[in-house]
This record gives sequence, C-alpha cells and structure tokens, in this order.
Amino acid sequence: MSGLRLATLERWMQAVVMHPEGAEAGLRSRPARSLIAEAARDPGAVVLPSRQLTSVERLGIYAHMYYARLLEVMEAEYPTLRQVLGPEEFASACRRFVTKHPSRTRTLNALSASFPKFLARTLPKTNRHGLAVDVARIERAMEDVFDAPRAEPMTAAQFAALGAGGWERMRLRVNPALAMLTLRYPANEYMNALRRGERRRIPRPRATSVIVFRRGFQVFRRDQEPEQLRLLAALVAGRTVATAVRASIGRSPGSAERVAKRLGRWFEEWAGAQLFVEEKTKGDSHL
Repeated sequence: MSGLRLATLERWMQAVVMHPEGAEAGLRSRPARSLIAEAARDPGAVVLPSRQLTSVERLGIYAHMYYARLLEVMEAEYPTLRQVLGPEEFASACRRFVTKHPSRTRTLNALSASFPKFLARTLPKTNRHGLAVDVARIERAMEDVFDAPRAEPMTAAQFAALGAGGWERMRLRVNPALAMLTLRYPANEYMNALRRGERRRIPRPRATSVIVFRRGFQVFRRDQEPEQLRLLAALVAGRTVATAVRASIGRSPGSAERVAKRLGRWFEEWAGAQLFVEEKTKGDSHL
C-alpha cells in the first residue's frame, strides 16, 4: 500500500498484535480500522503472505510473541506466585493484567508494578488467593529493591562508635534499597517453606510484617515483629532514634517491655543487614 506513513503503520501494527483476542480480531478492531480501514478487508494490502502462511497467520506470530514474551517476564518476576496460583491461573491473570495495563515504556522493569493491586481487586476472596496477593507484594518488592539507588553502608565500627548517647538528637539514614510490608498472611514464611521443598497447607489469615532489602547485589526478605517494623518506619521517616523508639511502642499491654528487651538485638540485626548507610556529604554521588 503506497503513500502509507511509517508512524501510521507502526500504530496499526501495534493495534493488531496487542489485541487480547489475537491478530484476526485486532484487524477488525476499531483502533486498527481507524488507521488503515482497507486492511480489515484485505490484510495482504499491508502485510504480504508468504509461501506457507497467510497475511493473518504472519501477523498472528507477532501477536503470540507479544503476550508470550510478557508472560515470560512475569514468570521470572513472580515464581512463587505462579506456584501458589498454578500455571494456568497465573497465565490467565497475567494476560488479563497486560490487556488492561499494557507496557508503556521502552523497558519492562515497571511492567508489573501494579500487578499485586490488580490481583487484590480481581482474584476471588479465598485464603489461597489472599496468600497469593501477599506473595505477589513480596516478589514485586524484591524487583523494586534490586533496582533501588545505591548508598554506602555504614561499617560495624562506624555503627558501634555511635553509642547510646545522644539518641534524642541522633538520626540514622536508612538504606534506600528497603521495602517494608504489612501483610494479611504469613507469606514470607510460606515462601521460605516452599524454597526448602516443604509442602504446606494454605495458611489462614495472620497479620505479619516483612522487610525486603538489598545487601551488595543480593536481595533478602525477613520477617519483623510489629513494634520492630514501626521503629524502622519511624527511622525511615527521619525521626530521631529516641522518638522512633517511642513511636514503636504500641498500646498493647507489655509492648514497652518487649521493645526494651529486644531493642539491642533489632539494631544489631539491622546493622548486620547493612540497613544503615553513611550520611551524604556535599559532592557525594552514588550510582
């Protein structure tokens, strides 16, 4: 077809191959017809047939590859979620998601950023599906944390030198490669069991707190006590250590005593995980 602008052809091709019902339906779709109306009647006017394949079949290869590639990306990002849902239900959920939220950027890093929220809205309200949503939240956090900015971790000697004095004024800078999650199910525990090869029943709802963080080039996930997560969240928000400790104490009986007993262990655990980083100085640049 002569006189066709490249930009028009590209938009038409996109409308055809990205149609959720396949290339044939894509050819008949309103977006494709508004660009090249003749192709709905005669696809060969735009895409020539080959010796073995018709024009529609050739377009169908690209339509299949589009969804297959995106499913492959999401399988790599959500391996445990795929186990929880099963391959068929997982693939169906991915296809519905990609149809509603197609890729809009040059890379696929952010393709599934809203996938956990999509699952929370669209999956049935069962324990298995509730667990699946929380697993998806953890696995998405792992992707985000891996790509987060780098900061120089505080050494054990630097952290030890801080001492306990001056907590009313002291602020700790927390690693930007950190995600904090409050979940409805013990999803991290379930993921660890699967990784060990154990077969577990789908758990009942039980509120849990999880952090996902990067140390070096590896991503880790770890359960936290509720007060522990509140304390860490307060530090991330920029509160002084003393104010953060007070904010971590809930209203439940014995909360203050639990925090007091565990405080040293929590800070030791976080320092070992390199959650505290050096303060930025003028002229610093971290890649």
